[in-house]
Order: sequence, then structure tokens, then C-alpha cells
Amino acid sequence: MAKQVLTNVAVTFGTANTDITSYVAAVTLNLTAAEIATTNFGSSGAVTRIQGLKDHSVTIDLHQDYPTIEKLFYDAFANGTAVAMTVKPNGTGAAGSSNPSYAFSVLPVSWTPVAGAVGELATASITWPIDGNVTKTGTGA
Repeated sequence: MAKQVLTNVAVTFGTANTDITSYVAAVTLNLTAAEIATTNFGSSGAVTRIQGLKDHSVTIDLHQDYPTIEKLFYDAFANGTAVAMTVKPNGTGAAGSSNPSYAFSVLPVSWTPVAGAVGELATASITWPIDGNVTKTGTGA
């Protein structure tokens, strides 16, 4: 089984697809769905389930840059509407089997513009819910 070290994840944010890759230290795309019990008297004494509504989120750790990152993310938070994002694990190349592209809209529900201590890198971390579905493109999508 092939292993991979993430070294070139590409991340875009906003309607202008602003490339924020050089500010991103970590990204986690969480795809989850509600678990709905369907157990009945015919279930032979075992719990049965189906997948319910999907409720995805994204977490991004950023290196703060006030003219770029703070402006983009503060404006998105202040606007209060969903914002487009894409994440590609293997850089900006065309989407394919080795570089799927995940496109979605996030709802900015919080923003911490200042975080850090004396002598530390200014950072920002967000965990925002995804508004709607995540669209995966690339071979095998």
C-alpha cells in the first residue's frame, strides 16, 4: 500500500478562489453523517442503522497575515454567508486519481484574529461547518 506525506496541499478560499496555500499549516476535511437507528422487532436482537443527514466541517490552521488572511477571513465572518473553498491534497495540478479536488462552501461562524504569545508565530485556527455537500472531482470521484 502506498504511503503519502502531505507536502503540497493546495487550498483556495472565496469567490475569487484566492490561493491561501502558503498560509496553511494544516487542514482537515471531516465528512460525517448522522447515524439513524432502524431497529425493529424483526432485527434479530441487533441494532440496525442507516446513514442520515450529512454534516461536514473543515479545520484549518493558518499562519496569520493581516493584509491577506485576516482580511479574507474577517470579511467572510462579517458577511455571514457561505464562502467557497477547495482542497487538493497534491497541489494545483489537474484533478485526477492521485490528486482529487474537494469543493465545498463553508459557513464562517467564528473568527479569532489574534492568537499567540510573546515570540511566537501569529496564527489563526478555524473549524467551520460546511454548507451543503462536498463535491469530489478526479478519477474515481
